Amino acid sequence: MPKTLMLVFSSPISAAQETAYNAWYTDKHLPDICAIPGVISATRYKIDKSVALMPGLPADPNAYLAVYELEAKTSAELEVFAQAMREALQQGRADLSPLLDLAHASSSFAVPITTRLLPLA
Repeated sequence: MPKTLMLVFSSPISAAQETAYNAWYTDKHLPDICAIPGVISATRYKIDKSVALMPGLPADPNAYLAVYELEAKTSAELEVFAQAMREALQQGRADLSPLLDLAHASSSFAVPITTRLLPLA
């Protein structure tokens, strides 16, 4: 069964801050979140808006996506993880940079409901 994902869409506060934002996110924030128990892996992506997936379906307005693979499988386990993440932020073991545009950022947990389907050979 695939793992639960935490998806975080985000952008820097301005284009002028993008380099510093990426340095903070990649070099500081990602490792800090990966240190929280229950995180299996993390990957950051730059959203490519140059190609439309489907006509009329807009891309997410943010510039970046971070995908965290988690051990949690149930809502109760996700709440334990979320509490650990909130504590890490409160205790300074992780931080939210002022370079992060919190007004437009979004995050969600995605719990698998099927097994992983692979293309037919």
